[in-house]
Amino acid sequence: LGAALVPGLIMTPVSSLLEACNAGHMNPEPLYKRWYRGVMPRGVREVIFGLGINQLSDACEERVSGIENAFAKTCAGSLMAGMLSGYLSHVPHSISTLKLLKPNLPYPHIIRDMVDENIARTPKDWLPGARRAFASLLTVFLPKGCLIRTAQICGSFIIINGTIATLDNRK
Repeated sequence: LGAALVPGLIMTPVSSLLEACNAGHMNPEPLYKRWYRGVMPRGVREVIFGLGINQLSDACEERVSGIENAFAKTCAGSLMAGMLSGYLSHVPHSISTLKLLKPNLPYPHIIRDMVDENIARTPKDWLPGARRAFASLLTVFLPKGCLIRTAQICGSFIIINGTIATLDNRK
């Protein structure tokens, strides 16, 4: 398991630096401070992404039945792995991004803000406590933007694994 975590752990500082460079217009901190804002949830996201593209894609591909074409089988496995990885990594991704953009907010406040944004998605005739509880569930289990980000991850997995499969088949 330790070796499976290494790609995500290696990508965390690289991803942090790239995201910090893109956030300079919203976070005025110098780059040497900005890059580690949200590094812990970003690390979780990168580990999930790394496990998804490296281990889960292969495991899903092995379980695909009824598809004989190797490329199509790779794409199906990548699609399944991308869906799971995208879903599981979305909340850590959102938290790391918000911490990068709002470095002065503590993590509990960031999560509370995420829940507050989901209150509008709850039935208005419910009691305030029930609405807040349901908004908390929505924040964790059906987060905003998850479908779009998951589709992007599925596409990335299909492109990367499909390219590798195509190159492997040329040998």
